[in-house]
Amino acid sequence: MFGPLLIVLLQIQLHFITALFTVDVLQPRYSAEHGSNVTMGCRFPVRDPFNLTALSILWQKKHSEGHDIKEVYKLSKGQENLRQQHTDYRGRASLLLEELKMGYSMLHINNVKVTDAGIYVCLVHDEGVDFKYINLDVEARYKIINFQERKEEEDLILTCQSEGYPLAEVSWHNENANLSTSAVTTYQLTDDGLFSITSTLRVKSFINGNYSCVFWNRELNEKTSAHGPSLEHGFTNHSGMGTQPRLSFILPICLLLFLLLMALLFTVMRTKPFTNWRTQKDKRRRTNKLSREEDMNLQTKNLNASTVTD
Repeated sequence: MFGPLLIVLLQIQLHFITALFTVDVLQPRYSAEHGSNVTMGCRFPVRDPFNLTALSILWQKKHSEGHDIKEVYKLSKGQENLRQQHTDYRGRASLLLEELKMGYSMLHINNVKVTDAGIYVCLVHDEGVDFKYINLDVEARYKIINFQERKEEEDLILTCQSEGYPLAEVSWHNENANLSTSAVTTYQLTDDGLFSITSTLRVKSFINGNYSCVFWNRELNEKTSAHGPSLEHGFTNHSGMGTQPRLSFILPICLLLFLLLMALLFTVMRTKPFTNWRTQKDKRRRTNKLSREEDMNLQTKNLNASTVTD
């Protein structure tokens, strides 16, 4: 008679114990930058004294758009159990064991990838069982844009390439003109889930101006731009070193050298005739002087001869 009643009482008591064991999230949503680290956590009641061997914790991740579930980390009766851990998290996901005795299940993920974004489940089993959902958002900004240019016949090929997430829009500008309709933009997904975007613009080499490309991440409302040198200053190759002389720099130097050469030639030509003239003039002076001396000597001889005769 008392047997069935005792079972019912035990079931009711167990129900109340389980109901008292609740898991709460520290925060419902986390955000991380691609390549950084993130720590997400939930809180649960602990026994006094704390018994690690009776504690089991499971972290799972499911895709926000499907039912695909990946095991991220498992602690079974106080022992780490990674046999069923998904390959995406091997060597990157761990549990902060020192936080367990204070009632915190803290999942730490290194080198966050875009594919880590989604919904995570924090499940704790101790005196009872309970779980909560946590959302992880991953941002990958288009921080670095690789701006390249090359000459092809009479055209200049400008290229901008960058990686980020989500997919960005690329626009091209020259001064105040929008040249986006003339550009060709393609993208592909990397192994890390990033969008690798390449945009190419072909322009005439004789059209001067400063060209720039802009990556607009609509979801983050963020713009990143890269600028190329003005075409009137010459062209640059992929590494940024000049492939053709800068005419605006070479022409003044050539003109200056030409003027210096002309001045030098003019000086030499002026100096040489003057020197020859002075030489000839001195020679004539010496000749005239000798002639006068000879005449005087001759006159003196004639005068002496006349005197003797008289």
